[in-house]
Amino acid sequence: MDSKKLPHYRAKLQEIRADLVGDVERNLKSHQEEQPEPAADITDGATQNYTRQLMLDLGEQEWRKLKQVEEALEKIQTGEYGICPQCNKKIPEARLEVVPYAKYCVACMDQIEKETEIEHQSQRFKKDVPEESD
Repeated sequence: MDSKKLPHYRAKLQEIRADLVGDVERNLKSHQEEQPEPAADITDGATQNYTRQLMLDLGEQEWRKLKQVEEALEKIQTGEYGICPQCNKKIPEARLEVVPYAKYCVACMDQIEKETEIEHQSQRFKKDVPEESD
C-alpha cells in the first residue's frame, strides 16, 4: 500500500468507527428507555418480539462492522493494510474506497462465501434427513 494513501484510509476508517460508535450508543440508550408495554393480544406480543429481535440483530451487525474497522486500523499500524490474508495479494484500491475495512480481495471473498453457503446447505440437509436406526 502506498504510504501516501494510508492517511486517507485511516481517516475514512476513523469516520466509520465514529458513526458506528454513535449508532451503538443511540441504540443502547433507546433499548434502555424502552419500557415493554403489556401486549393487548398475541399478535401485539409477536410484533414487539420481532421488533426487539430486529434491533438486536442490527446491533450485532454494527458490532461486527466495528470489529472489522478496528482490525483494519490495526493493520494500518502494522503495515499489513490492503493485503488479503488468504492469497497475500494487494486488495485493489477501488475495493478499499468502497469498503475501507475489507479484509479479503474480491476473489477470495467470493470463495469464502461459496464455501460458507455450501457448509450451511450441508448442515440444513443433515437436519432434514432422519438418521437411520439399527
